[in-house]
Amino acid sequence: MHGGEGRHEPEDLFLRWQLAPSAVHRTWRRGRATAVLADRRRGRSLVAVGDPGEAAALVAEVLDEAAPEVVTLVRGTVEVLAERAPETAARLVGGDDWDWFWTDAAPPQHLAGEDDVVALDVGTGRAPGPDAARVRDLLAAANPRSSVRPGDPHARLWAGVRRGDDVVACIASTSDDGGPAPHLAAVATHPGLRGRGLGAAVTAAVTRRLLAEHPVVTLGMYADNDVARRLYGRLGWRCSHRFSSRRVRPLPPVA
Repeated sequence: MHGGEGRHEPEDLFLRWQLAPSAVHRTWRRGRATAVLADRRRGRSLVAVGDPGEAAALVAEVLDEAAPEVVTLVRGTVEVLAERAPETAARLVGGDDWDWFWTDAAPPQHLAGEDDVVALDVGTGRAPGPDAARVRDLLAAANPRSSVRPGDPHARLWAGVRRGDDVVACIASTSDDGGPAPHLAAVATHPGLRGRGLGAAVTAAVTRRLLAEHPVVTLGMYADNDVARRLYGRLGWRCSHRFSSRRVRPLPPVA
């Protein structure tokens, strides 16, 4: 195991495309596992990829030194920690399981409904645009767990489908953790209009647009969303990482 500055281009797809190199503080390796300490939008994070068993040993060894607010660990690492390092596992609380996807190829066929996808004007947090309230209402009804909402400074593009005065489908392109690839988030379709291809249309249209300017586009989804998993698979997206993210409970102060 060794530490480093993490300024090289990593081989791992998530580390390469999701994280901003300037935000990486340290890198550790153990066998087939790599851990990276980086500033991410949800706070200072320790990200561990590779073999879950070796990742668990690495996290147990460096957690105190790294002192992250959040850990994002390859799926299975939390369970190994619970078995082999229960004191470390007990400090990891809350959070979600989620999957990370990437693509470097636009959908091969132009989908019905793509021509209806338009840019949305949500404005900024201080100066909301005319579509901000409509998108908030849609997300509240269709995707209340969305990590991105109108006014988020990381969102560089909002697109969607209108029906009259309403926005019935939407998607956002964000800079997320500042990495070199745009990241899709806030995918939502009005519950009353699901099954009509609107989610596929907005995802395909924005993916096509972004790949005209970038070599790779990424996205994340909650692990229990099987409908979204099937949609992204049909559009050619590839899931390369299955993660568990947890908050880190700090050690109590020494008396």
